[in-house]
Amino acid sequence: MTASQPEPASPWEASIFDFLERPIPDPVLERGAMTVADVLAATAAGSAVEPYEAAWEAVDLPEGPATVVGSSRTTSPVQAATLNGTAAITQEIEEGHNTGGHVGAGIVVGALAMAEGADADGETLVESCVRAYEICARLEEAIFVMKGRLNESVPWLVRDPHSTWTTVGPALAGVLCTLPDPGAAREAFRLAANRAVVSMDDPYEAGPPSRNLTAGASAGVGVTMAQLAQAGIPGSPDVMQAVYDPFEGILPDGFADLFADLGDHWAITENYFKPYPSCRYTHAPIDALREIDGPTDSDAIDRIVVETYANATDMARPDPETLTGAKFSIPYVLARYLTGGELRLEDFEPERLADDAVRALADRVVVEKDDEFEAAFPENWGARVTLEYTDGRTATGERAYPAGDYRDPIEPAAFDDRLRTLLEYGLPGAGDDAFAVVRSPRDHDARDIGSQLRT
Repeated sequence: MTASQPEPASPWEASIFDFLERPIPDPVLERGAMTVADVLAATAAGSAVEPYEAAWEAVDLPEGPATVVGSSRTTSPVQAATLNGTAAITQEIEEGHNTGGHVGAGIVVGALAMAEGADADGETLVESCVRAYEICARLEEAIFVMKGRLNESVPWLVRDPHSTWTTVGPALAGVLCTLPDPGAAREAFRLAANRAVVSMDDPYEAGPPSRNLTAGASAGVGVTMAQLAQAGIPGSPDVMQAVYDPFEGILPDGFADLFADLGDHWAITENYFKPYPSCRYTHAPIDALREIDGPTDSDAIDRIVVETYANATDMARPDPETLTGAKFSIPYVLARYLTGGELRLEDFEPERLADDAVRALADRVVVEKDDEFEAAFPENWGARVTLEYTDGRTATGERAYPAGDYRDPIEPAAFDDRLRTLLEYGLPGAGDDAFAVVRSPRDHDARDIGSQLRT
């Protein structure tokens, strides 16, 4: 069904509607292809984590063409997006953006779920993800500001990245890669932009599996909105004004200004790729630790002091009991790195969390807010780490932003190694064919991509 062309209700919506039909430069598409590859590999690795690995094979699913990554199954696009959106963030290894969250995860899993059914080509898949990414990165920046106000006024925490833009992303990308109709894309944006799926718990302490399911639910809702837009259900311009126009007075430069440079400035070229499988807030402390020229033997260390921005100080629990809790623990991550000399996916499995030597060292980690790093956040996610030795000496390392940032990008060979590691973890025995398809999604049809991600 071809949708009518709804007129924009505001200047910021006009910028979005115009952008949906603008060309994308090839270097931006190449960055988009890396982003798609990153999320697909992260999803494969996340699918191997319990309880998801067993659940994905056991859960009752309708028939459909969309791949459940890491399993032997296909299902409907909505169900596939829900399960894959859950797996995509489970390992905390997927890409992200400095303005606050993991923009690409929901976009990529939603787009792939829709694209497989339509037998879309890889070029269209990547283009769709890039367009959705640009819009969602800007929504993310606005919502990150608004979230701070909400957290001061409600008794539970509205935690990113499980909110509005993770619904908009899969909705937009799903429509764009299956039905390149401007009217349907506009309606999908409106339908999805008022469908916030929020997490009402703090994942930093216990790290329950339900935290990951919130992201999956958001991706599933986004795909549902895409399908409804394709079926002719309109969005509401009045809702767009009522919900989003108040942002004009909340943001320093206004809301419309965020979208004025769409198609000229590309947010996706400033995303990051993670070198470590843990929350990005833990990465600057690891990198600062690596800058220290001094003994790192745990027996020689009396205390480890981490100074960083306020958001990261929430991640100070030294004795996590779950995979997710450990990935959100600066004490555990630093202690594990010092003990083993690296951080691997296996370091967050249950039996590794009980390591007495790691726990003893994590108990000696102190995480404090530093005004300098707080003022630089969120453009810079920095940290300073000081090792206080048992003999009274100290040694300090500091990083303004973590490795993998667009200002300190991951090397191509390291990126490829990372993809291979993630794919092998989620799909044991995955060989060169799987790597080649995931690494170069522009060159392969969506169904070919999906088939390489199943067992």
